[in-house]
Amino acid sequence: MIRVILLVLLTALAAPAWGQDLKVGFVNLQRAISVSQRGKDARKSFQAALKDRREALSKEQKAIEKQGKDLEKQALLMKESERARARRQFQLRVRDHERKMRDVREELALKEREITDEILKDLQKIIVEVGKTGKFTMILERSQLLYTDKGTDITDDVIELYNKRFLKKPVDKNR
Repeated sequence: MIRVILLVLLTALAAPAWGQDLKVGFVNLQRAISVSQRGKDARKSFQAALKDRREALSKEQKAIEKQGKDLEKQALLMKESERARARRQFQLRVRDHERKMRDVREELALKEREITDEILKDLQKIIVEVGKTGKFTMILERSQLLYTDKGTDITDDVIELYNKRFLKKPVDKNR
C-alpha cells in the first residue's frame, strides 16, 4: 500500500518535469466483478452448485445423526464386541462425512477463484483499453487508495464496456 502511494506521489511530482499532464484513474475491481453481467451469472451458477452440495451434505448429516441415536439405543442390548464394531463404523462414517464437507468447501473455493480469475483477466483488457482511450497516465485499484475524488472513478465505464464485450461469453459451469 505504501508502495502504491509512493508511486503515485513520485509520478505526480515527476510528471510536470516531463511536460505531461498526470491523469490518474481508479477502478473498483470487486464492484466490477459483482456488478458485471458475467459476475452475476457466475454468482448464480456458484450459488446453485453450493445449494445442491449443501442439500446432499445435509441429508447425509441427518442420516448420521439418526444412526448415532439408533446406536445409542441399541448399544445397551449389544455385546461389547458388537458395540465396539458399531461405534468404529459410526466414527468412520462421521470422519468420511467431515472429509466430504471439507472437500466440497475446497472444491467450491477453487471454482470461485477460477471464475474470478477468468473475469479479472477479461477486465484487465478492458481497463487497459479504457486507460488508453481516456489517456490515463495510470489506473489503480480502489482498495489501494485512501482517498480519491469521484471524477477519476472509471468503474462504471469498465463495467459497461465489459458487459458489451463479454456478455456473449458464457461462464464455465463445469469447473
